Amino acid sequence: MRTFDAKGFAAFGEQIAYALLGTAAGVVVGLVCGIFGRGIDALSAFGMSHFNLYVWFLPAVGLLTAAMLRVFGKKMPTGMGAVFRASRGEGEGFPLRNAAFQFAGTWGAHLFCASVGREGAGVQIGAAIGGCFGNAFPLRGAPQIMLVAGMAAGFSALFGTPVCALFFALEVTVVGKLRLRAFTASLFASYAALFAADLLGVTHIFEHTDFVFVMDVSLFLRLFAFGALCGLAGLFFCFARRAMSAFFTFCCPDSCVRAAVCGLMLACLLFLSGGRYSGLGTDLIHTAVSGGRVYAWDWIAKLLFTAAFLSVGFVGGEVTTFFAAGACLGSVAGHLFGIPPEAAACLGYAAMFGAATNTLLAPLFLGTEMFGGAALPAMAVVCFAAYLFNFGQSVYRQRVSESLGGKWLFPEQKRTILHLPRLLHR
Repeated sequence: MRTFDAKGFAAFGEQIAYALLGTAAGVVVGLVCGIFGRGIDALSAFGMSHFNLYVWFLPAVGLLTAAMLRVFGKKMPTGMGAVFRASRGEGEGFPLRNAAFQFAGTWGAHLFCASVGREGAGVQIGAAIGGCFGNAFPLRGAPQIMLVAGMAAGFSALFGTPVCALFFALEVTVVGKLRLRAFTASLFASYAALFAADLLGVTHIFEHTDFVFVMDVSLFLRLFAFGALCGLAGLFFCFARRAMSAFFTFCCPDSCVRAAVCGLMLACLLFLSGGRYSGLGTDLIHTAVSGGRVYAWDWIAKLLFTAAFLSVGFVGGEVTTFFAAGACLGSVAGHLFGIPPEAAACLGYAAMFGAATNTLLAPLFLGTEMFGGAALPAMAVVCFAAYLFNFGQSVYRQRVSESLGGKWLFPEQKRTILHLPRLLHR
Protein backbone atom coordinates (compact mmCIF):
# COMPACT_ATOMS: atom_id res chain seq x y z
CA MET A 1 0.00 0.00 0.00
CA ARG A 2 1.43 3.33 -1.02
CA THR A 3 1.62 6.01 1.65
CA PHE A 4 2.18 8.85 -0.79
CA ASP A 5 0.35 9.44 -4.04
CA ALA A 6 2.11 12.17 -5.99
CA LYS A 7 -0.72 12.64 -8.48
CA GLY A 8 -3.33 12.86 -5.75
CA PHE A 9 -1.25 15.36 -3.82
CA ALA A 10 -0.73 17.45 -6.95
CA ALA A 11 -4.47 17.41 -7.69
CA PHE A 12 -5.23 18.49 -4.13
CA GLY A 13 -2.70 21.30 -4.38
CA GLU A 14 -4.26 22.42 -7.64
CA GLN A 15 -7.68 22.65 -6.03
CA ILE A 16 -6.25 24.70 -3.15
CA ALA A 17 -4.73 27.05 -5.73
CA TYR A 18 -8.06 27.34 -7.52
CA ALA A 19 -9.84 28.02 -4.23
CA LEU A 20 -7.49 30.94 -3.53
CA LEU A 21 -7.67 32.17 -7.10
CA GLY A 22 -11.46 31.87 -7.13
CA THR A 23 -11.69 33.84 -3.91
CA ALA A 24 -9.53 36.64 -5.27
CA ALA A 25 -11.44 36.78 -8.55
CA GLY A 26 -14.76 36.62 -6.71
CA VAL A 27 -13.89 39.61 -4.54
CA VAL A 28 -12.97 41.68 -7.59
CA VAL A 29 -16.03 40.59 -9.54
CA GLY A 30 -18.24 41.21 -6.51
CA LEU A 31 -16.97 44.74 -6.10
CA VAL A 32 -17.24 45.55 -9.80
CA CYS A 33 -20.68 43.97 -10.16
CA GLY A 34 -21.70 45.63 -6.90
CA ILE A 35 -21.01 49.02 -8.45
CA PHE A 36 -22.74 47.86 -11.61
CA GLY A 37 -25.84 46.70 -9.70
CA ARG A 38 -26.05 49.82 -7.56
CA GLY A 39 -25.82 51.87 -10.73
CA ILE A 40 -28.69 49.95 -12.33
CA ASP A 41 -30.89 50.44 -9.26
CA ALA A 42 -30.21 54.17 -9.12
CA LEU A 43 -30.53 54.78 -12.86
CA SER A 44 -33.69 52.68 -13.17
CA ALA A 45 -35.38 54.50 -10.31
CA PHE A 46 -34.40 57.89 -11.74
CA GLY A 47 -35.50 56.96 -15.26
CA MET A 48 -38.88 55.61 -14.13
CA SER A 49 -39.53 58.76 -12.10
CA HIS A 50 -39.23 60.68 -15.38
CA PHE A 51 -40.70 57.96 -17.57
CA ASN A 52 -42.90 60.12 -19.78
CA LEU A 53 -39.85 62.09 -20.93
CA TYR A 54 -36.96 59.64 -20.74
CA VAL A 55 -38.60 56.81 -22.68
CA TRP A 56 -38.38 58.91 -25.86
CA PHE A 57 -34.58 58.82 -25.70
CA LEU A 58 -34.57 55.07 -26.39
CA PRO A 59 -33.87 55.48 -30.14
CA ALA A 60 -30.76 57.53 -29.35
CA VAL A 61 -29.61 54.99 -26.74
CA GLY A 62 -30.07 52.14 -29.20
CA LEU A 63 -28.16 54.01 -31.89
CA LEU A 64 -25.27 54.85 -29.56
CA THR A 65 -25.10 51.26 -28.26
CA ALA A 66 -24.98 49.80 -31.76
CA ALA A 67 -22.36 52.38 -32.82
CA MET A 68 -20.25 51.61 -29.73
CA LEU A 69 -20.21 47.90 -30.51
CA ARG A 70 -19.51 48.53 -34.19
CA VAL A 71 -16.60 50.92 -33.65
CA PHE A 72 -14.94 49.60 -30.49
CA GLY A 73 -16.07 45.98 -30.59
CA LYS A 74 -15.20 45.34 -34.21
CA LYS A 75 -13.68 41.88 -34.75
CA MET A 76 -13.95 41.20 -31.01
CA PRO A 77 -16.08 38.36 -29.58
CA THR A 78 -19.06 39.71 -27.67
CA GLY A 79 -22.24 38.31 -26.14
CA MET A 80 -23.12 35.20 -24.18
CA GLY A 81 -22.28 32.97 -27.13
CA ALA A 82 -18.71 34.26 -27.05
CA VAL A 83 -18.57 33.59 -23.29
CA PHE A 84 -19.64 29.98 -23.81
CA ARG A 85 -17.15 29.42 -26.61
CA ALA A 86 -14.33 30.89 -24.53
CA SER A 87 -15.29 28.68 -21.56
CA ARG A 88 -14.74 25.65 -23.79
CA GLY A 89 -11.40 26.92 -25.08
CA GLU A 90 -12.82 27.85 -28.46
CA GLY A 91 -12.45 31.16 -30.25
CA GLU A 92 -10.29 34.06 -29.18
CA GLY A 93 -11.18 34.29 -25.51
CA PHE A 94 -13.33 36.97 -23.90
CA PRO A 95 -11.46 40.29 -23.55
CA LEU A 96 -11.78 42.56 -20.54
CA ARG A 97 -13.02 45.36 -22.80
CA ASN A 98 -16.40 43.59 -22.87
CA ALA A 99 -16.99 44.67 -19.28
CA ALA A 100 -16.91 48.34 -20.34
CA PHE A 101 -19.45 47.63 -23.10
CA GLN A 102 -21.79 46.02 -20.59
CA PHE A 103 -21.54 48.91 -18.16
CA ALA A 104 -22.27 51.56 -20.79
CA GLY A 105 -24.95 49.67 -22.71
CA THR A 106 -26.89 48.30 -19.73
CA TRP A 107 -26.77 51.50 -17.69
CA GLY A 108 -28.02 53.46 -20.69
CA ALA A 109 -30.82 50.99 -21.36
CA HIS A 110 -32.06 51.11 -17.76
CA LEU A 111 -31.79 54.88 -17.44
CA PHE A 112 -34.14 55.25 -20.38
CA CYS A 113 -36.57 52.53 -19.31
CA ALA A 114 -35.79 49.68 -21.72
CA SER A 115 -37.25 46.28 -20.86
CA VAL A 116 -34.02 44.36 -20.29
CA GLY A 117 -32.44 42.51 -17.39
CA ARG A 118 -28.98 42.57 -15.87
CA GLU A 119 -27.90 38.92 -15.65
CA GLY A 120 -26.33 38.74 -19.09
CA ALA A 121 -24.31 41.85 -18.42
CA GLY A 122 -23.23 40.69 -14.96
CA VAL A 123 -22.22 37.24 -16.18
CA GLN A 124 -20.20 38.76 -19.04
CA ILE A 125 -18.48 41.22 -16.68
CA GLY A 126 -17.60 38.34 -14.36
CA ALA A 127 -16.42 36.18 -17.25
CA ALA A 128 -14.14 38.92 -18.58
CA ILE A 129 -12.56 39.49 -15.15
CA GLY A 130 -12.31 35.78 -14.34
CA GLY A 131 -10.68 35.10 -17.70
CA CYS A 132 -8.04 37.73 -16.96
CA PHE A 133 -7.22 36.02 -13.66
CA GLY A 134 -6.95 32.68 -15.44
CA ASN A 135 -4.61 34.06 -18.10
CA ALA A 136 -2.30 35.42 -15.42
CA PHE A 137 -1.62 32.07 -13.71
CA PRO A 138 0.12 29.00 -15.24
CA LEU A 139 -2.41 26.43 -14.04
CA ARG A 140 -3.79 23.70 -16.27
CA GLY A 141 -6.98 24.95 -17.93
CA ALA A 142 -6.95 28.12 -15.84
CA PRO A 143 -8.35 30.53 -18.50
CA GLN A 144 -11.44 28.39 -19.06
CA ILE A 145 -11.94 27.41 -15.41
CA MET A 146 -11.61 30.96 -14.13
CA LEU A 147 -13.91 32.27 -16.82
CA VAL A 148 -16.61 29.88 -15.57
CA ALA A 149 -15.86 30.95 -11.99
CA GLY A 150 -16.24 34.57 -13.05
CA MET A 151 -19.65 33.77 -14.54
CA ALA A 152 -20.75 32.32 -11.20
CA ALA A 153 -19.37 35.32 -9.33
CA GLY A 154 -21.18 37.83 -11.54
CA PHE A 155 -24.49 36.02 -11.17
CA SER A 156 -24.10 35.65 -7.39
CA ALA A 157 -23.16 39.29 -6.86
CA LEU A 158 -26.26 40.57 -8.62
CA PHE A 159 -28.88 38.05 -7.45
CA GLY A 160 -27.62 37.02 -4.02
CA THR A 161 -28.08 33.29 -4.72
CA PRO A 162 -24.57 31.76 -4.61
CA VAL A 163 -25.58 28.10 -4.97
CA CYS A 164 -27.82 28.82 -7.95
CA ALA A 165 -25.03 30.90 -9.47
CA LEU A 166 -22.56 28.06 -8.96
CA PHE A 167 -24.69 25.47 -10.74
CA PHE A 168 -25.84 27.90 -13.43
CA ALA A 169 -22.22 28.49 -14.44
CA LEU A 170 -21.38 24.79 -14.27
CA GLU A 171 -24.30 23.49 -16.33
CA VAL A 172 -25.29 26.25 -18.76
CA THR A 173 -22.31 26.24 -21.12
CA VAL A 174 -22.53 22.58 -22.19
CA VAL A 175 -25.83 20.70 -22.03
CA GLY A 176 -25.50 17.22 -20.59
CA LYS A 177 -22.62 17.56 -18.18
CA LEU A 178 -21.38 19.66 -15.29
CA ARG A 179 -18.10 21.51 -15.55
CA LEU A 180 -16.83 19.78 -12.41
CA ARG A 181 -13.21 20.82 -12.94
CA ALA A 182 -14.40 24.38 -12.34
CA PHE A 183 -16.36 23.48 -9.21
CA THR A 184 -13.84 24.58 -6.57
CA ALA A 185 -12.97 27.90 -8.19
CA SER A 186 -16.64 28.64 -8.94
CA LEU A 187 -17.77 27.80 -5.41
CA PHE A 188 -15.28 30.14 -3.74
CA ALA A 189 -15.77 32.83 -6.38
CA SER A 190 -19.55 32.73 -5.98
CA TYR A 191 -19.51 33.21 -2.21
CA ALA A 192 -16.67 35.75 -2.27
CA ALA A 193 -18.59 37.82 -4.84
CA LEU A 194 -21.73 37.68 -2.69
CA PHE A 195 -19.88 38.94 0.39
CA ALA A 196 -18.10 41.68 -1.57
CA ALA A 197 -21.33 42.87 -3.18
CA ASP A 198 -23.05 42.93 0.21
CA LEU A 199 -20.36 45.31 1.46
CA LEU A 200 -21.46 47.75 -1.24
CA GLY A 201 -25.10 47.44 -0.25
CA VAL A 202 -26.39 45.68 -3.36
CA THR A 203 -30.09 44.96 -2.97
CA HIS A 204 -31.32 41.43 -3.63
CA ILE A 205 -34.93 40.43 -4.23
CA PHE A 206 -36.19 37.98 -1.62
CA GLU A 207 -39.89 37.36 -1.07
CA HIS A 208 -41.42 35.36 1.79
CA THR A 209 -44.18 32.91 0.91
CA ASP A 210 -45.47 30.02 2.98
CA PHE A 211 -45.34 26.61 1.31
CA VAL A 212 -47.70 24.39 3.30
CA PHE A 213 -48.37 21.76 0.67
CA VAL A 214 -49.18 18.19 1.65
CA MET A 215 -47.86 16.14 -1.24
CA ASP A 216 -50.27 13.59 -2.70
CA VAL A 217 -50.94 12.17 -6.17
CA SER A 218 -53.34 14.95 -7.12
CA LEU A 219 -50.96 17.73 -6.07
CA PHE A 220 -48.03 16.04 -7.78
CA LEU A 221 -49.90 15.86 -11.08
CA ARG A 222 -51.09 19.46 -10.80
CA LEU A 223 -47.58 20.68 -10.05
CA PHE A 224 -46.21 18.68 -12.96
CA ALA A 225 -48.81 20.12 -15.32
CA PHE A 226 -48.04 23.64 -14.15
CA GLY A 227 -44.32 23.01 -14.68
CA ALA A 228 -45.06 21.77 -18.20
CA LEU A 229 -46.87 25.05 -18.89
CA CYS A 230 -43.82 26.99 -17.67
CA GLY A 231 -41.61 24.87 -19.92
CA LEU A 232 -43.76 25.68 -22.94
CA ALA A 233 -43.68 29.36 -22.02
CA GLY A 234 -39.88 29.24 -21.90
CA LEU A 235 -39.89 27.46 -25.25
CA PHE A 236 -42.07 30.25 -26.63
CA PHE A 237 -39.56 32.88 -25.52
CA CYS A 238 -36.68 31.02 -27.18
CA PHE A 239 -38.53 30.89 -30.49
CA ALA A 240 -39.76 34.48 -30.17
CA ARG A 241 -36.22 35.71 -29.50
CA ARG A 242 -34.82 33.99 -32.58
CA ALA A 243 -37.76 34.94 -34.81
CA MET A 244 -37.57 38.60 -33.79
CA SER A 245 -33.82 38.72 -34.31
CA ALA A 246 -34.17 37.25 -37.81
CA PHE A 247 -37.13 39.49 -38.66
CA PHE A 248 -35.54 42.76 -37.55
CA THR A 249 -32.23 41.90 -39.20
CA PHE A 250 -33.99 41.07 -42.47
CA CYS A 251 -36.07 44.26 -42.41
CA CYS A 252 -33.16 46.52 -41.45
CA PRO A 253 -29.68 45.02 -41.98
CA ASP A 254 -27.79 48.06 -40.66
CA SER A 255 -27.42 47.62 -36.88
CA CYS A 256 -27.40 51.36 -36.06
CA VAL A 257 -30.48 52.18 -38.11
CA ARG A 258 -32.23 49.09 -36.78
CA ALA A 259 -31.62 50.04 -33.15
CA ALA A 260 -32.79 53.64 -33.72
CA VAL A 261 -35.94 52.86 -35.72
CA CYS A 262 -37.03 49.89 -33.63
CA GLY A 263 -36.13 51.79 -30.47
CA LEU A 264 -38.66 54.45 -31.43
CA MET A 265 -41.31 51.82 -32.08
CA LEU A 266 -40.67 50.15 -28.73
CA ALA A 267 -40.68 53.51 -26.95
CA CYS A 268 -44.17 54.15 -28.33
CA LEU A 269 -45.38 50.77 -27.11
CA LEU A 270 -43.86 51.25 -23.66
CA PHE A 271 -45.44 54.69 -23.42
CA LEU A 272 -48.86 53.24 -24.28
CA SER A 273 -48.39 50.59 -21.56
CA GLY A 274 -47.64 53.30 -19.00
CA GLY A 275 -44.22 51.83 -18.25
CA ARG A 276 -45.65 48.63 -16.76
CA TYR A 277 -43.18 46.51 -18.74
CA SER A 278 -40.14 48.77 -18.45
CA GLY A 279 -36.95 47.90 -16.60
CA LEU A 280 -36.18 44.68 -14.77
CA GLY A 281 -39.75 43.82 -13.85
CA THR A 282 -39.17 43.73 -10.10
CA ASP A 283 -42.46 45.56 -9.57
CA LEU A 284 -44.28 42.76 -11.39
CA ILE A 285 -42.46 40.16 -9.28
CA HIS A 286 -43.49 41.84 -6.03
CA THR A 287 -47.08 42.23 -7.22
CA ALA A 288 -47.37 38.58 -8.24
CA VAL A 289 -45.69 37.07 -5.19
CA SER A 290 -47.62 39.27 -2.76
CA GLY A 291 -50.98 38.39 -4.32
CA GLY A 292 -51.54 41.70 -6.08
CA ARG A 293 -53.40 42.28 -9.33
CA VAL A 294 -51.75 40.59 -12.29
CA TYR A 295 -53.26 40.59 -15.77
CA ALA A 296 -53.44 37.43 -17.88
CA TRP A 297 -51.23 38.99 -20.57
CA ASP A 298 -48.53 40.42 -18.29
CA TRP A 299 -46.18 37.46 -18.62
CA ILE A 300 -46.26 37.31 -22.42
CA ALA A 301 -46.01 41.10 -22.78
CA LYS A 302 -42.90 41.17 -20.60
CA LEU A 303 -41.28 38.35 -22.57
CA LEU A 304 -42.05 39.96 -25.93
CA PHE A 305 -40.76 43.38 -24.89
CA THR A 306 -37.51 41.84 -23.64
CA ALA A 307 -37.09 39.71 -26.76
CA ALA A 308 -37.65 42.76 -28.96
CA PHE A 309 -35.20 45.03 -27.12
CA LEU A 310 -32.43 42.43 -27.15
CA SER A 311 -33.10 41.50 -30.78
CA VAL A 312 -32.72 45.05 -32.09
CA GLY A 313 -29.37 45.62 -30.36
CA PHE A 314 -29.91 46.86 -26.81
CA VAL A 315 -27.56 45.48 -24.15
CA GLY A 316 -28.60 43.89 -20.87
CA GLY A 317 -29.88 40.48 -19.91
CA GLU A 318 -33.05 38.49 -19.70
CA VAL A 319 -33.00 36.41 -16.51
CA THR A 320 -34.73 38.96 -14.25
CA THR A 321 -37.39 39.37 -16.90
CA PHE A 322 -37.81 35.57 -16.87
CA PHE A 323 -38.39 35.85 -13.13
CA ALA A 324 -41.04 38.51 -13.69
CA ALA A 325 -42.79 36.64 -16.50
CA GLY A 326 -42.74 33.36 -14.60
CA ALA A 327 -44.14 34.98 -11.46
CA CYS A 328 -46.94 36.62 -13.45
CA LEU A 329 -47.74 33.37 -15.25
CA GLY A 330 -47.85 31.52 -11.94
CA SER A 331 -50.09 34.11 -10.34
CA VAL A 332 -52.59 33.79 -13.18
CA ALA A 333 -52.35 30.03 -13.80
CA GLY A 334 -52.30 29.02 -10.14
CA HIS A 335 -56.09 29.19 -9.99
CA LEU A 336 -56.37 26.81 -12.96
CA PHE A 337 -54.22 24.16 -11.24
CA GLY A 338 -55.59 24.58 -7.75
CA ILE A 339 -52.35 26.07 -6.44
CA PRO A 340 -52.37 29.21 -4.27
CA PRO A 341 -51.47 32.14 -6.56
CA GLU A 342 -48.67 33.41 -4.33
CA ALA A 343 -47.03 29.98 -4.18
CA ALA A 344 -47.57 29.42 -7.92
CA ALA A 345 -45.89 32.77 -8.59
CA CYS A 346 -42.81 31.60 -6.66
CA LEU A 347 -42.78 28.28 -8.52
CA GLY A 348 -43.15 30.00 -11.87
CA TYR A 349 -40.39 32.44 -10.94
CA ALA A 350 -37.85 29.61 -10.86
CA ALA A 351 -39.36 27.29 -13.47
CA MET A 352 -39.49 29.89 -16.25
CA PHE A 353 -35.81 30.67 -15.65
CA GLY A 354 -34.89 27.01 -15.99
CA ALA A 355 -37.03 26.47 -19.08
CA ALA A 356 -35.65 29.46 -20.96
CA THR A 357 -32.01 28.70 -20.12
CA ASN A 358 -32.32 24.88 -20.43
CA THR A 359 -31.00 24.29 -16.92
CA LEU A 360 -32.33 22.04 -14.16
CA LEU A 361 -30.23 22.32 -11.00
CA ALA A 362 -29.81 26.10 -11.13
CA PRO A 363 -33.56 26.92 -10.96
CA LEU A 364 -34.09 24.28 -8.30
CA PHE A 365 -31.48 25.88 -6.04
CA LEU A 366 -32.72 29.34 -6.98
CA GLY A 367 -36.21 28.56 -5.73
CA THR A 368 -34.87 27.06 -2.53
CA GLU A 369 -32.55 30.00 -1.82
CA MET A 370 -35.23 32.56 -2.64
CA PHE A 371 -38.22 31.04 -0.89
CA GLY A 372 -36.80 28.65 1.70
CA GLY A 373 -36.28 24.92 2.07
CA ALA A 374 -40.02 24.24 2.46
CA ALA A 375 -40.39 25.02 -1.24
CA LEU A 376 -38.00 22.24 -2.32
CA PRO A 377 -40.47 19.33 -2.88
CA ALA A 378 -42.78 21.42 -5.05
CA MET A 379 -39.87 23.17 -6.78
CA ALA A 380 -38.36 19.83 -7.75
CA VAL A 381 -41.53 18.69 -9.52
CA VAL A 382 -42.22 22.00 -11.29
CA CYS A 383 -38.62 22.66 -12.35
CA PHE A 384 -38.17 19.14 -13.69
CA ALA A 385 -41.39 19.37 -15.72
CA ALA A 386 -40.35 22.77 -17.08
CA TYR A 387 -36.95 21.38 -18.04
CA LEU A 388 -38.60 18.44 -19.79
CA PHE A 389 -41.13 20.48 -21.74
CA ASN A 390 -38.77 23.10 -23.14
CA PHE A 391 -37.66 20.30 -25.51
CA GLY A 392 -33.96 21.06 -25.26
CA GLN A 393 -34.25 24.69 -26.38
CA SER A 394 -32.43 27.62 -24.79
CA VAL A 395 -32.23 31.34 -25.25
CA TYR A 396 -28.46 30.82 -25.30
CA ARG A 397 -26.51 29.05 -28.02
CA GLN A 398 -25.42 26.07 -25.96
CA ARG A 399 -23.49 23.01 -27.08
CA VAL A 400 -24.75 19.53 -26.31
CA SER A 401 -22.07 17.19 -25.02
CA GLU A 402 -21.93 13.87 -26.86
CA SER A 403 -18.40 12.83 -25.94
CA LEU A 404 -16.86 11.02 -23.02
CA GLY A 405 -14.86 14.09 -22.02
CA GLY A 406 -15.48 15.58 -18.60
CA LYS A 407 -17.33 14.12 -15.65
CA TRP A 408 -20.99 13.57 -16.15
CA LEU A 409 -23.62 14.26 -13.57
CA PHE A 410 -25.28 10.98 -14.56
CA PRO A 411 -23.65 7.89 -16.13
CA GLU A 412 -23.43 8.40 -19.85
CA GLN A 413 -24.04 4.75 -20.55
CA LYS A 414 -27.65 5.14 -19.42
CA ARG A 415 -30.00 7.41 -21.33
CA THR A 416 -31.88 8.83 -18.38
CA ILE A 417 -35.05 10.80 -18.67
CA LEU A 418 -32.96 13.98 -18.43
CA HIS A 419 -31.87 13.36 -22.03
CA LEU A 420 -35.46 13.03 -23.27
CA PRO A 421 -35.80 16.69 -24.37
CA ARG A 422 -32.86 16.32 -26.73
CA LEU A 423 -34.24 13.05 -28.09
CA LEU A 424 -37.62 14.63 -28.71
CA HIS A 425 -35.99 17.65 -30.33
CA ARG A 426 -34.13 15.44 -32.77
